[in-house]
Amino acid sequence: MSLRLVLPFMLLPFMLLSASPVAAVTFQDCTKVQMDYIAGAVKSAQKLSLRAAAAVGDSEDYARWFGTYSRGNAERVRRTLKSIDHALGSDQMRAVCARTGYSGCDYGTYANVIPDRPYNINLCEAFFRMPTLMSMVPGSEEHQSGTREGTLIHEMSHFSVVGATNDECYTRDVCTDMAAGDPRRAIINADSYQYFAEDTVRYLAPVVK
Repeated sequence: MSLRLVLPFMLLPFMLLSASPVAAVTFQDCTKVQMDYIAGAVKSAQKLSLRAAAAVGDSEDYARWFGTYSRGNAERVRRTLKSIDHALGSDQMRAVCARTGYSGCDYGTYANVIPDRPYNINLCEAFFRMPTLMSMVPGSEEHQSGTREGTLIHEMSHFSVVGATNDECYTRDVCTDMAAGDPRRAIINADSYQYFAEDTVRYLAPVVK
């Protein structure tokens, strides 16, 4: 059975961009605790993606995750982040809580999607063991893989109607190196959007590897 939860409107008065007003999530095979975790992550991820879109510019954070700045690349990044915000607020969003061994949830996999089936996300058992944005400690081992909110941004970016991103690299160290050497791959890499959003909103100082 599927259950639907409507999350409250999130007003960001200090920004010129407008957030998608309501996030409606349909849940499948989820416990009450899992639904609460997902609802909180969706709400925070919406806020995160919109703030990240506003932060796109010729900055250290941008260069760290997307390489040398150019107006064309920056516009694609901004457009993708705004599309992620819109997708997270879509009433078509479905979160499927999948057990390890099912729905592509191998051991250690956090989540997965089929790009041409928006906005269905399989959330694996490992997803629920991830830290939230506010609880993650910069420089910690878990910092390499990110947060629940960041994972939702990562997965949403994969959808063809959102960002059509790929998995060109995983983890912070590898993706930072890729951005420095190949910005064209960085702007189509899902982890780059996740880490940029996490860093520009959560950390006011550069993250120390």
